[in-house]
Amino acid sequence: MREFRNKAVMTGLAAVLFFCGCSRNEAVNDSEILTLPAVRGSAANHVTFIGNVTSGQTTSLTWKTSGVISAVNVKIGDQVAVGQLMAELGREFLPADVITAEVPYIEALDQLDEVLSSETPKAQAYKDLKDKEAALENAEKYRESLKYPHAVLGDVLYWADQVEKSRNLYEEALQTMNDAVSWKNSPVKFERDTYESLRKNMLTAMNNYAETYNTYLYYRGSADENEKARASADINVAKADYEKALTVFKTYAKYPREKDVSNAQLTVDNARDTYDRRNITAPVNGTVTQINAEPGKYVTQGTPAFRLDNTDELYVPMNISEIDILSVHDGMKAEIVLDANPSKTYEGVVSTVSATGETSGSQVTFQAMVKFLEPDDSVKIGMTAEVKLITETLNDSLLVPANAVYYVGNTAYVGISNGTACYDTPVSVTLTTETIAAITGGFLKEGDPVCVPSVDDRILEAMGLSGEKNNQVLLIAPPAVQTPAVQ
Repeated sequence: MREFRNKAVMTGLAAVLFFCGCSRNEAVNDSEILTLPAVRGSAANHVTFIGNVTSGQTTSLTWKTSGVISAVNVKIGDQVAVGQLMAELGREFLPADVITAEVPYIEALDQLDEVLSSETPKAQAYKDLKDKEAALENAEKYRESLKYPHAVLGDVLYWADQVEKSRNLYEEALQTMNDAVSWKNSPVKFERDTYESLRKNMLTAMNNYAETYNTYLYYRGSADENEKARASADINVAKADYEKALTVFKTYAKYPREKDVSNAQLTVDNARDTYDRRNITAPVNGTVTQINAEPGKYVTQGTPAFRLDNTDELYVPMNISEIDILSVHDGMKAEIVLDANPSKTYEGVVSTVSATGETSGSQVTFQAMVKFLEPDDSVKIGMTAEVKLITETLNDSLLVPANAVYYVGNTAYVGISNGTACYDTPVSVTLTTETIAAITGGFLKEGDPVCVPSVDDRILEAMGLSGEKNNQVLLIAPPAVQTPAVQ
């Protein structure tokens, strides 16, 4: 057919170029005319790249110490979660520092549990606050008492004796409560109500002691200016101590305190890092895609063990030349076809485009990542994929097979059949792919039978005529059409 077309073109070349087109006046045998109807539809241009499927996140795991592998708990394809034990080394071949790391690790865990569950630190902070508050009140009352004499010697001696008795009672109550704190933290069960009762007794004794002592100071009499100055200085010290204790106690408003938990957790993490060198645990959620570990195998620090991939998101990386990179951008649609399953096309989208090129010899390439929008289980990491990036799309265009368009000089033509001859008309080509062309101009309209040299399934599919090959597409005797009038 191409031979026929070229002959017709050359024969009518002198007339080509009527304004509207030209008729190939020589008669042809009907069986030599092959046509497809011009259709309206969408056309897209693309560039094609080859790459291999990869995951959104890949993690390689290695052994952190030497030893003999005692167990491998996963297999290829297993889904693992953060913290899951994947493999471990036998204890008998571990370095000494790894073996002994178990003790500080357990101690650190106990310390963290104590911070999270025990209220002892808060109670101690409260006791310290009340002590400092009492000391400040005593200092202030003492300074005030120095101003005046308030009692005879007999009364002063009486209150001195009362001070001694109240102090003894306070010290006994304090010791009893401190012992209770130790009992509370011991394996022996200790009732909380008992502890609270002892604490209240201690506070009552402390307050009684403070009041008795203040009364004694009050009745003892006045003092000289030096003693009053020292009393004022004592008040300043007591006030500073009280403010500090109050600040500390306020940090227990939310208990346990965040900084205590953070410090205890840091101790646990440091101890666990040493202890966990005997094991390999999953640092991320993912799929086991490679295993280099097997029971009985001796390994050293840095020996590869596993590879984990996040298969929730799959990509195809592409190396794009600097010539094509300007036509590639984030969000660009893509079509992905796997070599392992060429009959299926996956939808994709460009997710990232590198801003920096890599030079190899005289070539500069930029990496872009194409993301699978809906991957299925048949997509495997490492598979070879062909990626088509849609660089241009035209909607509601008049489409003809790409091989129906030919050129004379810089002018494009298509032929329209009337059943006995092909009449050429000049057109403007707005987009061309491997299979179809989008055109404007000339006398061609939707439904006109366009002369083509050959037809295959790809052309039919691109034009939306896949189901018509056996009835109306391959026209041996196409219906006659109105011959374009020559202007």
